[in-house]
Amino acid sequence: MEPYQPTENRETGSATDGDAVPAQPQRTKGVDSARRVLQILLQFNENTPELTVENLLEDHDISVPSAYRYISLLREMDLIEEREKGRFVLSPQVLRLARAAEASFDYRAKAQPILDRLAETTGETSLYLRRVNDSAVCLAIAESDHPISISFRPGNLMPLHSGAAAKVLLSDLSAAKLAQYFQRVGPAISKQARETLERDLDAIGVTGYAESAAEVDQGVWASAAGIRVRDRLVGAVTVVAPGYRLSEENRGAIAVAVKAAAHELEGILAHFD
Repeated sequence: MEPYQPTENRETGSATDGDAVPAQPQRTKGVDSARRVLQILLQFNENTPELTVENLLEDHDISVPSAYRYISLLREMDLIEEREKGRFVLSPQVLRLARAAEASFDYRAKAQPILDRLAETTGETSLYLRRVNDSAVCLAIAESDHPISISFRPGNLMPLHSGAAAKVLLSDLSAAKLAQYFQRVGPAISKQARETLERDLDAIGVTGYAESAAEVDQGVWASAAGIRVRDRLVGAVTVVAPGYRLSEENRGAIAVAVKAAAHELEGILAHFD
């Protein structure tokens, strides 16, 4: 599933598959051409491994000469190559960037074994997330034997105000930074939904734990617990599952397992942070 892109305004604070809207960062002035080149580069993903000039003209408000200039620049930097006439793909040079990104992922290697055990214990998919600016990002995942389609996939930038783990991360912001976040989100959250969310965040900030139902993906329930190291929130562990196959007893057992996994990871990270 592709990362979320801003969509039309929402009337409620809950989300269903694909309508969550990330906060919009302040745009840097004077770099429109550079921004366009990077937007084109970021269009490549596992579902869109190749692009044509026609694709760029459809997706961007640019002229044909501009499209060719951007393509030429990306080729000059060895970031893309022409696989067939008029069809462009990422070049092997991008693998170096991917390796650098892998090396920078905070605590991923330490979280993975815990996620694997958590998925085995609960029978459901488990993830490790952390905050990157105004987004929640999945850095590691352990699929269950019955995987489900979810929007939180490794590398996807997701909103902080929807989903159990994302709200755990959002609850760590100070009142001033939270207000700035809501300002950037704008009308994506209604006044009533924001008031409800702020009450939820107060409680989550105290307990370090959250649950959600169908806030990001339709029919998906989630349980999440924060990971603190030296009083600093470094991420969240979460389990996601289809709500229809969970009894109250199942949800309670998952909550216990999620909290235990977060506590275990805290203990490990305390020796490395």
